[in-house]
Amino acid sequence: MTAKLSAIAALLSGTAALAQQPATRGEPASEAADIIVTADRFEASVQDVPISLTAVSGETLEQAGIRDTEGLANLTPGLLVQRSVVGKITVRGVGNENYTIAGDPGIAVHADGVYVARAAAGLFDLFDIERVEVLRGPQGTLYGRNATGGVINILPNRPTDRFEAMGAIEIGNYDAVRIEGMVNVPLGGGFAARVAGFGRWRDGFTTNIFPGADARGFGDLDSKDGWGVRGQLAFDNGGAFTARLAVEHLDDDSNLPPYKYLNRPDALPDADFGGFGRQSLRTVNQGFEADIPGSGRSVGGDEDFFLTRQTGVALHLGLDVGFGTITSLTGYRRTRFNWFNDGDGSDVFYVNYIQQDANEQWSQEIQLASNSDGRLDWFVGGYFFNETGSSFIALPFPFGFGLPFYIAIDGTAETTSFAGFGEARWRATDRLTLTAGLRYTSEDRSTAYRYEINFGAPVVVNPDLEGSYNAFTPRFVVQYDLSEVVNLYASATRGFKSGGFNLLAIQPGFDPEFVWAYEGGVKVQTADRRLSGSANLVYYDYKDMQVGQIVNLQSVLTNAARSRIWGFEAEVTGQPMERLQLGGTFAWLDAKYKDFCTGDPTQPTAPADPGCDPANPISLAGNTLPRAPEWTLTGFASLDFDLRDGQRLNWRGDVRYQSLVYFTQFNRPLISQPGYPTMNMALTWLPPSGRFELGLFVQNLFNEVYFTEVLESGAFNPQLVGQAYVAPPRTWGLRAAVRF
Repeated sequence: MTAKLSAIAALLSGTAALAQQPATRGEPASEAADIIVTADRFEASVQDVPISLTAVSGETLEQAGIRDTEGLANLTPGLLVQRSVVGKITVRGVGNENYTIAGDPGIAVHADGVYVARAAAGLFDLFDIERVEVLRGPQGTLYGRNATGGVINILPNRPTDRFEAMGAIEIGNYDAVRIEGMVNVPLGGGFAARVAGFGRWRDGFTTNIFPGADARGFGDLDSKDGWGVRGQLAFDNGGAFTARLAVEHLDDDSNLPPYKYLNRPDALPDADFGGFGRQSLRTVNQGFEADIPGSGRSVGGDEDFFLTRQTGVALHLGLDVGFGTITSLTGYRRTRFNWFNDGDGSDVFYVNYIQQDANEQWSQEIQLASNSDGRLDWFVGGYFFNETGSSFIALPFPFGFGLPFYIAIDGTAETTSFAGFGEARWRATDRLTLTAGLRYTSEDRSTAYRYEINFGAPVVVNPDLEGSYNAFTPRFVVQYDLSEVVNLYASATRGFKSGGFNLLAIQPGFDPEFVWAYEGGVKVQTADRRLSGSANLVYYDYKDMQVGQIVNLQSVLTNAARSRIWGFEAEVTGQPMERLQLGGTFAWLDAKYKDFCTGDPTQPTAPADPGCDPANPISLAGNTLPRAPEWTLTGFASLDFDLRDGQRLNWRGDVRYQSLVYFTQFNRPLISQPGYPTMNMALTWLPPSGRFELGLFVQNLFNEVYFTEVLESGAFNPQLVGQAYVAPPRTWGLRAAVRF
């Protein structure tokens, strides 16, 4: 560990935080550092937007070896993206604990501007990307749905008026293969078309030794088997009207990652779990049975065990009416998600967890934004969203002690949301700008589900729940240009996430959560753009944060009374010499519960703490929020070497360090991950034409072993059993690409 940290310290030396926009293929940083974004609905440089914002270009994603949304945390302060059952995305300790169809994520993912409602669809491959914008903090007046934690907006390259084509292939260890291609064709008359796609395959990192598993297709877990395609047709003849239609389909049949039972000495009195024996971290003994004994039901064929499929449509329309521009964004997305896991936390087959969801969503957003060159800019808009979904969840216990023992849940849910919003930005002086925005949201949500628990005799409960939620969410910003180089800003924003229902338990609905976020920051960029950076201090006052826990095989969702979050973040990118770029990020977080009484399933007879009642006797005041590391540091270095005849060689190294993370509100040492470093490297050769490239890359260079997720299994409460997802090992490969 000391050697690894020393290597990382050497790479980080001289940098304070992260560079998101390194020079493009050896160009000077001054020509590439200024990414134009639309994070506040007006086009502006990253350095001029008074928001905690990280913008990552498609070129940077490629150079850093980031091929999917999981890798974005390597370039963004305060962001955690964890792959387990579904995508768990957290910003500054704010995320989501309800992954059923009747809840919402705390971090809103937008694909080409369209809100993606399901957390299961939040992890996907990135291909033919223009840029990714990550906005930290509550968003309401600017983006479609409310989000208390932040927004990740993934923007693809659009059709252009010139012919372009690209093809790339990667091969690596674990028999990994990834292919990607793109063709852009101008059609004349202002029309252009663009088609891009990818395919990705890889053997799994984990061997499943359960008898017959290999023959049934899940002897190799945590594999890759996915593909995607996106087609776009655009019209822009330089006139008042523009249009773009984008259709994409993503198909992922990868075997999902297994959870590993933690054989730690303090896990259970018998660390071998009843003599079943222990295996290595890359070996599991997990059964996947389609039948649910005693119910007469089956989850279908083996091919349906693991899949995530989503189809998205986005229609962008724009019309310049002189004093303003009307824009319309119509979105549709359909998602199907199947997850099947041996979910008991032991290295034998004891109980399965099954979840199969199907969702369909429609959204419509209309905006009118001013075209004025005066001191006042403004926009107003309206938003409509409707989502319907169905879900089947089951926990069959094949052992059953001679009796049929299972839990089966069939549910449906619908959400309808209307919102009106607007914002005005007034340049009071040449240096001072004042912004005020307001959004009103009204949401209706309903769910009906059949909850059956059978332990020899079935007990059926049929909850039928409805709820309405509404909120005003204002935003205020003061921005002051201290000089041509330094910009200061301060903001106050109210965030809101709708209440909802939890299909995993028999319980009433949970309340909305609200947050007031206060932020002050500075952004700096030198005149030659060789040095740019930002820093900000934030404070969150949270009310009714939605949190979950396991109680008697049920994943119960409740509201914590109050939480507070302090944070400091910094980013910097610099070019100390012509061919060298350095950068990094720094994030410090102090996220605590202020007032939260709850029950602890591992302490069923605990006396009530002061201020708590017997029904919720344990006070968690002062505990750290889950997935909220105190320290996160990232850094990169990029160095170009000039070779003969105009050839170039680029070396890039990326590092990341994350401190201790707890995965539940109880802050148990077993259900945590101590701090760890990771390091990635790439070496790329480019000829003078720039049309070809050939590179080598390695991820997790030191083969660091760590857990990205640890759960508490509910199968053995009140005993404490941890299930951990082991992060990918060291991977390496070769990449070749050609462009026309």
